[in-house]
Parts: sequence; C-alpha cells; structure tokens
Amino acid sequence: MSLIKQLWLAIIVILSMAFAGAFTLSTVASKHYIEQELQAKNDDNATTLALSMTQMEKDPVALGLLLSAQFDASHYRYISLTDPDGKVISEYVNNTSKTKAPDWFVKIIPLQLHPGQADIQDGWSQYGTLTIESDSNFAYDKLWDNTILTALWVLSIGIIGGLAGGEILKKILTPLNDVVDQAESIGKNRFIVIEVPKTKEFRAVVNAMNALSNRVKKTVSEESARLDQLRLENNYDHITGLMNHDYFIKNMDADISHKEYFYEGVLIVSRLTNLATIDQKLGYKETNAILKIIGDTLQSTCDKQVGLSAGRLSGTDFAIFANTPMDDYSFGNQIKKLLEKISDRDKSTSINFTTVAAHISGTDSGEKIIALTNKLLDEIGTEQDNVLHMINPGELDQYQDSNKNEWLNLLTSALDNKRVKLEGYPVISNTGDLIHFESPVRLQLKPDGKWFCAGEFITWATRLNLMVRLDELAFETAIKSLSNGAQAIGLNVSASTISNPDFVKTIISTISEQPQIADKLYFEIPEQDAFDHLPELHEFCKQIRNLGCKIGIEHVGTRIARLGELHDVGLHYIKIDASIIRNIDSSEANKTLLRGLCMIAHSIGVIAIAEGVHNEKEITTLKQIGIDGMTGPGIKT
Repeated sequence: MSLIKQLWLAIIVILSMAFAGAFTLSTVASKHYIEQELQAKNDDNATTLALSMTQMEKDPVALGLLLSAQFDASHYRYISLTDPDGKVISEYVNNTSKTKAPDWFVKIIPLQLHPGQADIQDGWSQYGTLTIESDSNFAYDKLWDNTILTALWVLSIGIIGGLAGGEILKKILTPLNDVVDQAESIGKNRFIVIEVPKTKEFRAVVNAMNALSNRVKKTVSEESARLDQLRLENNYDHITGLMNHDYFIKNMDADISHKEYFYEGVLIVSRLTNLATIDQKLGYKETNAILKIIGDTLQSTCDKQVGLSAGRLSGTDFAIFANTPMDDYSFGNQIKKLLEKISDRDKSTSINFTTVAAHISGTDSGEKIIALTNKLLDEIGTEQDNVLHMINPGELDQYQDSNKNEWLNLLTSALDNKRVKLEGYPVISNTGDLIHFESPVRLQLKPDGKWFCAGEFITWATRLNLMVRLDELAFETAIKSLSNGAQAIGLNVSASTISNPDFVKTIISTISEQPQIADKLYFEIPEQDAFDHLPELHEFCKQIRNLGCKIGIEHVGTRIARLGELHDVGLHYIKIDASIIRNIDSSEANKTLLRGLCMIAHSIGVIAIAEGVHNEKEITTLKQIGIDGMTGPGIKT
C-alpha cells in the first residue's frame, strides 16, 4: 500500500474514532439529562398531586376524577392509587403510546427511570400511596431527534473536514509526489533533479537523491567529454581541427550511402600549392598558424549551414562536403574567395590555392570522387593558382529561386492530396528481434508520377517552411498503418515540429484515442536538432513519454561531449551515426569510442543502436562491443 493511501487511512480512522467518541458522549450525556429530568418530573408530580389529594375529602369518586383529569392532561404511562394494604383504589395505564425511535435504538439506550411515589394523608392517618410514571416514549422521540441531528452534524463536519483535510494533505504531500516521481525516474535511469522542499524530512531525502542525480550527471558528462576528446584525437587533424582523411571519407560515404536522405551533393577540394615554400620561408610555427586559419575559415562556413563538413585530406589538400543539393559552381566559387581572403591578409607571403568542385550523385562513392579530384589537381600542378575547376557540373537552373514557386506548387499539391507513403527499413536487436522499422517519408509530387525519397525534396520543404505539414501527414499515415496492424514504426520529426504546440496536441489527442498503438510508435529527432532545441526536446519528451510512445535521437556522433545533458530527458534510445560504425571491424579507435558510447547510453537508461551497418563483419564486431540494436543496408528481417 502506498504511503499516501496509508496516511489517508490513518486520517479516516482517527476522524472516525473522534467522531464516534463525540457522538457517543453526546448521546450518553443527553440520555442522562433526560433521565434526570423525567425522574424529577415523576417525583415532583407525585408529591404535588399527593399534597392536593391530602387536602381534599377522601371521596373515592372525587379522587378518581382528579386522577383521571391529571392522567388525560399530562404525559403519563401509569398512575395508581393504592390503600395502605396495597389494594388498588384507582389505576390508569396508557397502552397506546408509541415512539418513532427504532426498537434497536430503544434497546441499546434504555432509560433507567423509577416511578414517583408519595403518601396521601387523611388527618393523622395514611389514606394511601400515589404512584406516577411519566411516558418515556416522548423522551425517546426527543433523544432520537437529537441523535439524528447530531449524526447529521457529525457527518457534515466529517465531509467538510475530509475535503479540507484532503486539500491540506495534498499541499503537504506535493513534495512527496515529487520525491516519488524522482525515485521512479531514477529507477528508470532518468536522473532528474527537483526543487528541495521545505519539509525537513523530505528535504533530507531530496538532497540525497539530487546529489545522486548530479553525481551521475557529472560522471556521464566527464565520460562524454573523455570520449569526445578520444573522437577528436582519432578523427580530427590536430593542427587545423578539421576531419582527417579517413574520417572525412567515412563521413561522406555514410551520407552518400543513405539513399533515402541523400540525393545529390557537392565536394570542394582546395590544394595549397605552395605549402613547401611557405614552410621554408616562415618556419613550421607560422606555417601551422596559417593552416589553423584555413581550418577555422572552412569550419566556420560549415557551422553556418546545415549539411556541410570540412576535412584535411593531406598536408596540402582541404575539402568541404555538402550532403544537400546546391549549385556546385557557386559553392566552389564561395570557398575559393574565402581562401583568397586568407592570402590577402599577409601581403609578404603568397598563399596560392587551386580549387576543384565536384557534383556528387547518389551513385558515386567518396573514394572515387576524391580520387578524381586528386588526379585533376595533380594534372593542374602549380601552374594555375587561385582558379576553380569543375567535375561533373550540375544543372545550374535547378538551384535558382525561379524554381521556388514550382517547388511550392509541387509540394503543396502532394501534401494537400496526401500523396505520401512510408518506407520500412528494419532496426533489429543484437539477438535478431525486430525493434521497429525506420520509416522515412516519400512523396509523389505529381499524380501517378515518381515517388521521391526524402533527400530529393527535404531541402525545399525546409526552405518553404513545410516541414510541420510534412511531419503531420507522415504521423497521420503512421497512425493509419499501426491501426491496421502494422509493426512498430520509427518516425522522423524535425526541430520545427517538436517546437510546435499544435502538433504535440494532435499527437496527444490521437494517441489518447488509440492507446493500444502507443508502444509501437517511435519518434526520432536528429542529433543537431535535439541539442539546438534542448528545452523543446525536454517538453516534447515529457508529454509524449506519458502516452507510452518511444523517443530517440538519431545520427549521434558529433556532439558526444553533450550527452550528459540527456540524463534527465527521458529518451528510450540513441542511434549512433554511420560515420562511427563504418568499417568498425578494422578501427580500434572507433571500437573504443563505441564501447564508451554504449556505456553512457546504458548509464542513463537508453539503448544504443548502430546506423549504417553494411556487412557481416561489422555486425559481428558490433555484437562483441555490446551494441543493443542495428540498422542499415546490411540488416534484413
């Protein structure tokens, strides 16, 4: 039995005992008072009537008439006049009087009364004895009425006291509810911190549990920072801070291989053609400073736009990859001009670049494109500096704003007519059981036309602020599928969607009407959106988790140092980015990193799922590491 129920039971018992005691004392006191009054009435009436009869002539008829008149005028049960020998001279008995009090009441509260007696004198001798007994039924009526009235008052006071006590108890126990919620959350590895209550006993418990939560948060944060440092040391160039060659290629291949979300992109490779000359002239410290400026410039560009990543491919080659469609010529020219500004900073030192822009489609591979750019850069050599060369140029007009209205019409038409469907890619546990199906959205932009994967329209949907409508339609489609018996669905939601109160209300009302499908619905938020909108994520998880739905973060890999901030969010799982998983069987550094990520995930009560799994070697390695689930091209149901 819960503590709250025990407190309520104790209050009810105490109130009941108090009311029962008060009720009993009140009834007993009333009984004694009535008994005394009736006894006094019997004695006084007997004495008064006997005195009157003593002064009268002792005519039996006259005396009988007096007794009859007295009996009829007052409430008596019995009046008798007997001679000194006990012989009845006159006697009157009331056999018709009844009480409205029930028999059981009369039995449990009997009135202890004695008849009033007085002697009647005839001169100096005794004429007889007068006996009078009042009718107690009238007393029982009064006692019963008082008892009912007292019971009603006691009941009213009890109800009012119970309601008032409930409110007071509710206020007193509010901190206890918070403590219970915190204890349950900690039991589920959600280490939340709550406000310290004023109640002394609760304060000690809350301080202890808050200390535990903060200690876990600190441990997770420290371990996350250590893992992030390991990630940086193994995957990033220590001079420029950019991705190293291997990690950049893995990251690019991971994006390109995700056919649902990658349609086309752009790779820009810039070669510092006179690095050796700069090193001889300035020395390695100044040269490294220039390289750091180049790295900061490229990284700053990536930070300003979603979908960009930068790397240092070799001592002289720098690259930026865009995993979303864009004008490769304009983008290449933008990077070229940024690098020229670096050269213009120091007029005494010439810094020369040759830049190549390559348009990438979903059929290309990172290694192949890098090889093409290196071949072209080698052929160009150092004869041409600060120039831009193109490989597989894309169609320029498809990225111009003139197509904005056309895309708006296409997307709006598809959404209005609900030409949408969900694909299904299995996510399985390490034992082979299905967890859910990743379900990216596909749109049919024209009636009876091609179904477009997300990578082909998501950029324009974001630009045109249609993501909320798209997510709402995807949610509606998922609900219909689950209602028809579909297996668990993992649904992608964007930052704009989790920040939209109307969409959250729609989810709550829909799931509340069909609670049986709640545990088969998984919401997935990209890592970048999650950390950029952490307060909104907290509120989203708080409301959706209560419905029974699952919530996870996908593409985890670049913000590992911030994983400690998720200790109290209430997530169910994280999906680790394919760039870490790619070729995990041959990368000891990434194995160590992944083990640490799994440990952090388990310590905050979530499961870890690997993305982008391609082959059996990776699957075997992931199982050995202790991953909880897997998804990717190599995963089949």
